[in-house]
Amino acid sequence: MDEYKLSRRVLRIKPSATLALTARAKALAAEGKAVIALTAGEPEFETPLNIRQYAVAELQKGGIVSRYTPAAGLPELRKAVAAKFKRDNGLEYSPEQCIVSCGAKHSIFNALAAMVEDGDEVIVPAPYWVSYPEMCSFLGARPVFVDTSGTGMVLTPEALKAALTPKTRVVLINSPGNPTGAVWTEQQQRDLARVLEGSDIFVISDEIYEKLIYEGRHFSFACASQDAWSRTVTVNGSAKAFAMTGWRVGYAAGPRPIIDAMIALQSHSTSNPATVSQLATIKALEKDPVELPEWRASYLRRRDAFLAALNSIPGLRCDKPGGAFYVFPEVRGWFGKHHGDTALNSDTDICNALLAKSLVATVPGVEFGAPGYLRISYALSDREVAEAIKRIKEFAAALK
Repeated sequence: MDEYKLSRRVLRIKPSATLALTARAKALAAEGKAVIALTAGEPEFETPLNIRQYAVAELQKGGIVSRYTPAAGLPELRKAVAAKFKRDNGLEYSPEQCIVSCGAKHSIFNALAAMVEDGDEVIVPAPYWVSYPEMCSFLGARPVFVDTSGTGMVLTPEALKAALTPKTRVVLINSPGNPTGAVWTEQQQRDLARVLEGSDIFVISDEIYEKLIYEGRHFSFACASQDAWSRTVTVNGSAKAFAMTGWRVGYAAGPRPIIDAMIALQSHSTSNPATVSQLATIKALEKDPVELPEWRASYLRRRDAFLAALNSIPGLRCDKPGGAFYVFPEVRGWFGKHHGDTALNSDTDICNALLAKSLVATVPGVEFGAPGYLRISYALSDREVAEAIKRIKEFAAALK
């Protein structure tokens, strides 16, 4: 074929900027360059040994590990997911109200696909995770962005009310948030829940970073009221808290009609997640990893190192994130400056220059609906964080 006519829906979506920049950094590293990639939302820690050993034992045993499971996941894992939501979040779900998918991203896509029609609107607080608007667009819905940069990166009831229209179908909530690390308080979420009371608007609450909180505490939106519970699909997974990104297991829980629709879709798309990954996740969900307090302490130490460094550099400003493993500095103070013969007129310019001149890979805020910012992941070793800070300071000192 000389010409390939692709579907309009797939042409509406852009490749993931975070994955693309991470790949670019890895390509430079493969050329022998000492790149420090502050791009990926991936713990640098190993999956806990007891989980890996359990998975190896299951593989050696054979049997079920070699077989398909029900599309919604192993019954034992759905039971473990329901128990996790009750234990950690105070949320009551039956195993039949839970679905296991190929990552939290997959769960969110399935939920949106079950909820929206062409032309529906989805409220997306900005800054947002890069995949939210692309999922909406692919499914024919229109993402409606609500800027939160002036309210501490938190959606306010007033802003939510102003964004609602008769076409609003879904509100996306992400706390702790990617890319900002903002943690929405219980009261803030209860206030949002009251705005939605009595409506036919769904909520998807993405809580994948719930175990990585340094200030405040986690609150699940569905706990706000019975009304909130009845309209919410709560999404989580094993990737961040258990350092299991490569195992590709996410899960969601919510009202039975929505979950049943998600299961039907999954049965005709991916079917079940890998059986060995499901078995490993059953082990993981028995209790938090013993390593988690040490991991949190490491993240907190690295966060504070970046905060101190970034806020000491002229032209940069960085608020303290309460969770996740990102800092999100504002870099507009560098606009109009030059690094050698390279002009810096946008966050994308700064991102490209940092990589080209200092071999530090970051993600421009424009990809998250927040031009003028950079997302920096501190899910790296202390040594890499110290070296990244040194290079960023040297880059800043060379600006004219």
